[in-house]
Amino acid sequence: MATFPSNALGEATLPRHVYFVLAFIAIAVLAGNLTATVVVLRSDFYSPLQRRLQLALVWLIPVIGAACCASFASIHRRAVPKPDKRFPRPDSFDLPGGEANGL
Repeated sequence: MATFPSNALGEATLPRHVYFVLAFIAIAVLAGNLTATVVVLRSDFYSPLQRRLQLALVWLIPVIGAACCASFASIHRRAVPKPDKRFPRPDSFDLPGGEANGL
């Protein structure tokens, strides 16, 4: 088992780089939760009660809740894909024999 150096009170202290890693992880989780919060609040698909419940899920279960709620909200805000071809213009219905020209 690894032993860590102790301070004047005899308490074990961690190496300095461990604190930087923990701070980075905390900032990343906070940024993810804030992003998920904004996505959920901007979603028009859910009722106010559903939004409150999703926000509770985001902040009570930080990583998993934020990922799930952001995913669900982004599914409902996707734009409808545009068709590949535009609707034909009326003059494009001309038939070779001219039968449709009089319509």
